[in-house]
Amino acid sequence: MIQFSEIKNATERKKVKDLYLRAIPAHERAPFFWLWWKRKRKNVSFVNIYDEEKWVGFVFFSLYKDLVYVWFFAIDDSIRSKGYGSAVFSEIKRLYPNHRVVLGIEAPNSTAENAEQRVKRKQFYEKNGFRESGYSIQQKKDSFELLLIGETLHMEEIYSAFKEVDWLVGTLTAWTGKKKVKKKD
Repeated sequence: MIQFSEIKNATERKKVKDLYLRAIPAHERAPFFWLWWKRKRKNVSFVNIYDEEKWVGFVFFSLYKDLVYVWFFAIDDSIRSKGYGSAVFSEIKRLYPNHRVVLGIEAPNSTAENAEQRVKRKQFYEKNGFRESGYSIQQKKDSFELLLIGETLHMEEIYSAFKEVDWLVGTLTAWTGKKKVKKKD
């Protein structure tokens, strides 16, 4: 049974940070101190994932109205492919039954170095109820496809979800196009 719990001490924080640095590619990461600081907001959860007493990984997500935006999550390398990722999304859906869930993945691209991994990742999310939202985020040279559990998603909601976590960063993102949300072709 998966459970989310606050990161309570320096040992847990180090474990989460180490996994974050291993699992999330450098060009996709926010600075860890930013996540640590933002966890204090009432609409943000940055939590451990446990299976009873066994530490499994972490998830960082935010709430905006009826939208759960999953920014980052990772399962410990030694226990991947054992159903924990699916259990995380089952738990999010259980905790927020009337919410839509959205996240970004590297867009499938047959010329990318990790082309096969991108396809497998998308298949994993589709198996867990996600579907294409019709939107992507352009970030420098990368394109991230937004996947959704729920009926619809609008561009304004995505920018608002960003602003809800960090008004300044969200506003700059929306105005500068640093992370440009666009309708998929």
